Amino acid sequence: MMRISFARRVASLVAILGCLLLTGCLGNRDWQYPPSSTGSYLSTKAAASVSARAIVLPLEDLRGEGVKEEYWKATIPLVPYGDTKYERPETVKSPEEVDVLRFDPPQDFAKSIAAELSQAGVYTSVTFAKDEQQYPAEVAFRGRIRSTEWKRRLYTYLLGPIGVVFWIVGLPMSETTTELELDLQLTPVNDPTKVLWSMTMDFEGKQFDSPYYGLENAVESYPLALQEALKPAIADLVGLANQDPKRLLPR
Repeated sequence: MMRISFARRVASLVAILGCLLLTGCLGNRDWQYPPSSTGSYLSTKAAASVSARAIVLPLEDLRGEGVKEEYWKATIPLVPYGDTKYERPETVKSPEEVDVLRFDPPQDFAKSIAAELSQAGVYTSVTFAKDEQQYPAEVAFRGRIRSTEWKRRLYTYLLGPIGVVFWIVGLPMSETTTELELDLQLTPVNDPTKVLWSMTMDFEGKQFDSPYYGLENAVESYPLALQEALKPAIADLVGLANQDPKRLLPR
């Protein structure tokens, strides 16, 4: 216990040094879509919209609640790295400050999906709705979030706190992995059991970062992950709108 307590104190020192190198931690970020790294929605567009109104409902949340915070292990000499993992990163009270992102996945993902579908022109109109009664519509997109797992591996190169020197000279400070998995279904708005279209989407993004590069992208990883995950779904729906629009209508 004494060894762990000491290691945690040193870990705090390492975090402070990291923040000083960054001239202040990056702090909190609000959800932004489309992602600032791309600055635009997907370019795939239907030649003609399906003559129906669609709504996108808040997604069902099926994620786990696991938390692993062992970044302090990187402060122990001869230990190469320390790991952090959050299954619900937006709910963690004291995460690593450079990666705090304020968002509500069931709501924000659904709103972003509605925006992408609207931009793609799949239907005459596509709107986010809190429930089936909020707006008149013929079809509804419903979905489930299965994973938003966030992992970071902090490197100190077997040197414990002294490993910070390698960050200063430009070697990677950490590797961040963002996982996203969700299901999306299209149904008649008044019959959620009748599936007109469905797709499971997933994306895993990995990147190295240091005090000099990559940290901005680490903060913005979920909007980008969502846009990447949506690419095959939007392409498939646009293809159906162009070639077989009746598939996307209640029947």
